[in-house]
Amino acid sequence: MMRVSCPAVVRCLVLVAACQMPACGNTASVFDLETDDPKQDQEKIAEFYAHEATRLRQMAQDYDHRVAVYERLFGPHSDWVEGTRLLSQSYEAAAQEQERIAARHQRLHDRRSHAADQESR
Repeated sequence: MMRVSCPAVVRCLVLVAACQMPACGNTASVFDLETDDPKQDQEKIAEFYAHEATRLRQMAQDYDHRVAVYERLFGPHSDWVEGTRLLSQSYEAAAQEQERIAARHQRLHDRRSHAADQESR
């Protein structure tokens, strides 16, 4: 069996993963996702980030399944397994970051809603 170097496998897997990602920036034109402006619909922005977190977490789980397959095919210490495991961990970390951002925007929405409730009393 031909042995492939770990950097080559990782580059290949990253390329495959990048090709699977839909045009990530296209939805950003609807909302200014970087704003903390309370006048913006912070709840919708939070929903966007929560959706992205779910999508990224699903990708991480998909790569976890691939790890199991590659372990059976190539052995538990193969470059394929290690590279795929790194991709899975990367997607999981990205999902956690998206959840953190979603929570921040949800807090901004909640504060605005609370302030509006206080003003109406």
